[in-house]
This record gives sequence, C-alpha cells and structure tokens, in this order.
Amino acid sequence: MKKRRSRGRASRERMRKWEKLQKEKILQKQAKRAGHVMQGYFMAAQAGYGFVRTHRPGWPDIFIPRDLVGPAQGSDWVEIAVMGGLDESKVTKESRIAGRVLKVLQRVDAEKLVDGSGEDMLLIMRQFGAPGDFPEDVLQEAAAAPQQVEPQDWGAGRRDCRDLPLVTIDGVDSRDFDDAVYCRRLDNGNYLLSVHIADVSHYVPLRSALEQEAFARATSIYLPDRVLPMLPKELSNGICSLNAGQDRLALACDMEYTPRGRLVNHDIYQSVIRVKQRLDYDTVNAALLEQDAAAQAKLAAVLPMLQDLAALQRVLAAKRRRRGALDFEFPELKVYLDAQGRVADVGKRSSRLAEKMIEQAMLSANETVAEHFWRLHQPLVYRVHEGPTEERLALLNEALLALSLEPLPAAADLKPKEVQKLLSQVEGLPTADFVQLLALRSMSHAAYAAKRSDHFGLAAKYYCHFTSPIRRYPDLLVHRVIKQTLNGGENKNLLPTNPSKVLAYVEAAARQSSERELAAEEIERAAVKMKCCLFMQDKIGQCFAAKVSGLTGKGLYVALPNGVEGHIPLLNLPTDEYQYIEPIMLLRGKKHSYSLGDDVRVRLTAVDLLERRITFEEVLA
Repeated sequence: MKKRRSRGRASRERMRKWEKLQKEKILQKQAKRAGHVMQGYFMAAQAGYGFVRTHRPGWPDIFIPRDLVGPAQGSDWVEIAVMGGLDESKVTKESRIAGRVLKVLQRVDAEKLVDGSGEDMLLIMRQFGAPGDFPEDVLQEAAAAPQQVEPQDWGAGRRDCRDLPLVTIDGVDSRDFDDAVYCRRLDNGNYLLSVHIADVSHYVPLRSALEQEAFARATSIYLPDRVLPMLPKELSNGICSLNAGQDRLALACDMEYTPRGRLVNHDIYQSVIRVKQRLDYDTVNAALLEQDAAAQAKLAAVLPMLQDLAALQRVLAAKRRRRGALDFEFPELKVYLDAQGRVADVGKRSSRLAEKMIEQAMLSANETVAEHFWRLHQPLVYRVHEGPTEERLALLNEALLALSLEPLPAAADLKPKEVQKLLSQVEGLPTADFVQLLALRSMSHAAYAAKRSDHFGLAAKYYCHFTSPIRRYPDLLVHRVIKQTLNGGENKNLLPTNPSKVLAYVEAAARQSSERELAAEEIERAAVKMKCCLFMQDKIGQCFAAKVSGLTGKGLYVALPNGVEGHIPLLNLPTDEYQYIEPIMLLRGKKHSYSLGDDVRVRLTAVDLLERRITFEEVLA
C-alpha cells in the first residue's frame, strides 16, 4: 500500500509538472503572438523580485514580480513576456512595464566570460539573435555535396584555366577563399587582370534548403574567435573554397587596362582553376614594401606577377582618385587571442599594399560585371550609396564654417570630387581626423538595390558585389544571373523561369541582404567591444594617454593608442559648467574645453562586461 501511495504521489507530481509546463508553453505562445517577447539580462533584487534590461533604445528596465521570476538568477540572459497591452511606439525610459520570465537562455557566469571558453561570444549571439547551428536538412544537403571537382561537373562552355598561375592573398587566419587573381603586363604595354571567383551557385541550387538558409542569413558574421558562416563548412571551407592545389569551379572576369587605367577589353566566363599558391598579406607586404629577402625567396615563383599587380593597383587607385572616389583611412580594430582563446592583445591594423592590391582587383571586377549586365538589361542586385542628405550636409557645413573652411554645395549639386577636395585640404592638419569623421558621418550607409544608381563613395556609375559568394548572398545572386545569361537561360536551378518572379526575387534579396548586413555589423561591433572589455578588466586604476574620439552633452569618448575606446562621463571630468556645442563637437566649460582629437590623460575606473562599457576619468597633470 505504501508503495502504491508513493507511486500515486509520484504520478500526481508528474502531472502537476506537466500541467505547469503546458501552462508555460501556452503563455509563451500567447506572448509571442502578441509580439511582446524579448530578451535581456535579469537583475535580481534582495526582496525576490527583479528587473530585466533589454538593451532596447529608449526602453526602461522591465519589472519582474517575485512570483514570475521563475528560475532566473542574477545576470542570467532570459526570455521574458511583457504583461498587459503595450503600445511600443509610446514606450519611454519613464514607462512602467512588468513582465514574466519565460525561460533562462544562458546562465551567465562571470568566470566563464573571461576564461576563453567562448561564453562571452555565445552571450553576444543570443543577445542579438545571431544565427546558430544549421538546420538538419541544410546539413544533410551540405554533406551530400562532392568534395572534389570531376570532369563531368564542368558543363558546357567552361574554360580550363588550371595552368594559369593564380594565387589567393588573404589574412593569415583566413579559412575560406572566394577569390584568386593573376596579373601580367602584355606586349602592347597594357595590363591583363584576371579575377576568378568561387562558383558557389553550382553547389547551391535554387529552392534547396541550402539556398533558403543562405537567403535567410544573407551574410557571414565574423567574431573575434569564430565565424558564423552563411554556408556550412563543407561548402565554405570545402568544395567552394579556392584551396591551393585543388581543382575548383569558378566564374572569371578578365580585364585589360591601359597604362592610364582605361578599361579597353573585358571577358566574363565560367572557368575551372587550380590555385598555385596561397599567400598572406603579411608575407606579400614584407616582400614588396620591405624588400625582405626571406619573403621574396618564399614568393620567388610569383614575385614578378605580384609586382605587376602592385603597379596596376597604383594606376587604378590614381584613376579612382581622379574621378573623385573617397578614401576614408580608418584603421581596423583587431583582437588577438592566445591559444586558450583569451584576449592577448588589441591593436589597430591599417590596409597596406597587399590589402589594397586585392581590394582594387575586387573593385575592378565588381564594376565591370555591374556595367556589363546593366547594358544587357539583366536584373541584378546593385550596391548603391547615396550622397549626404540635406539635413546631414547642413550639420557638416555648419562645422566647416566654424573651422573657417569653405562649405560644400547643396546636396542636389554635391559631387564626390568636392568632398575629396575637402579631405585633401585638411590632410596633415590637426583638424584632419575631425573633418574626416564629420564627412563620414554625413554619408548614408551603402545598401543593396534592384535598381542601379550611382555609388557616391566610389564615384562609380555601375557597381555590384560579385566577388564574395561564399559569405554574401547578393554575390551569389549575381552569379546566378551571370550563369543564366552565359547558358542561354536554360538552367532552372539558377533563377525562376517567370521574368516577373525574377524581379521579385532580386528585390527581396536586396532588402534582406541590406537588413542582415546592418544586423551583422551590429553583432560584430558588440563582439569586439566585449573583447576590449575583457582585455581592460584587469587594468582598473591604471593611467593611459588617450585622444578624444567623440563628444556628447553627457561627456567624452576617448580612444587609447591601441584603439580601445571608453567613456568619460561629465562627473569624471574636472568640475565646471559645461556646454555642448553640437555642430563643431565642442564641450566647453568656463575653465576646461574639449574637442575631437584633443590629447587627454585618463585613468580606468570601471569595466562592465554585461553592458560592454569601459569608463575612464580624466587625470589632470
């Protein structure tokens, strides 16, 4: 009897747990249908209730009553449902909003954030909704892809270019290789530039699970310790990657340039290639810029070709500059990890000759492909960039006048050359960084579009993305258009057969790619900021030289020589009556004033890993 009662109690307990679970599922589904499910950090209070910080701009912390906290503990990353009706358009920092914890998504352990295990990046991924593992059907299709090229894979019209001495040039830590290049000086004095790009569309058929997942992701995301790829590794690191010594299918664009950089001939076709050597930026720069004997010996077989490519880069860069292309020189912030995955160092990395050689080769191919298929009236995803709006231009001109510089023309009349002239005028002056930053902030963000328009920053009439189909969906779609055109429109695995559906597909891809690109950039910035916080957290109390990198009415932003940025709130500045003059980004007090580029000495006072915030105070001499 006791055993029977015990089994009865166990059965009732299981039933209660099941009913509770079903109730939670129903509440979660109801909340999701209402559109009021969100994520954030749970902050526990001693009385048992808590708050959730969602990081939504302009939102208050969400109050969680004691009986709705559930399993959440301090600093957990949780999913919550907001209770009651909510008009999100009316939410302010002063709004009072309550919610309930639906589930704990990640138990945040401060020690694990710093131990190199990757918990910090997982937190970033959860917070921003970054894509995780691939669905099973996508993995199955990827696993079925061949890992070597067979003659029957070539198809009609594909040229055998395996004897061409192509090379890849990438970072030392790169794992997937989209592009291979070759350059030589012709007998007539012109340059021949041959760019071959991985034929990803051959392995990603239209309407496949791989295709649908690539469309949804639209871009690979690059975090300091990992890549969240658009395509599974069997493709991105395998059959689609132009690995040295292996046969690979590609799409090629050959371009012939005069010594002044005028394009006189071009040819776009399908190829099969075998990369001769995998090069890295550091070695190429050492050989070409530093005349390093060891690097030159290592590259002896391809050194003449690299010298021709470098010469062509200088020619084409000069041509771009003549037509007014803008070149904002802002170094990239690079995070260096040790063998355990912990942050070993943070530093700034600028593009040098090798990086510029590849960048110019890709720009040339992108422009050539865009113009070629525009003239054929083929639908295409273009890369477009509008000039400054009237509002942004007015702010820029107000700052220029305050600096005794000539203002720029009205937005409707503004040409890239005039912005370029402005940047040239201040080059070498103390105000150069300030003016360059203001000019950059006046620009719109580049985007993708189904309709061609000028690319303001490049001063280019025709531009698309063709060179990175492993990591960008627009490039993959451009490849589909190219192959469909070359094949006479016969391949149903490339594009929809109905012309109106093709246009709808191109427009949808442009919208999706633009949205996902912005999201990816936000995730990548947050990941680097987290690593910077981890690098600085054991340096509290230390003093550093810094430069003012930004100003607001609430204080300063400063950058250390290694590129790490932090905030100095007004309370951490010398006591004064400060006034923020926005047009010229000046924080002025009666005794102290700060402007962009000023040298300051700072002391690190706090590092908040969860908020990814570094706080300094000024140290007066």
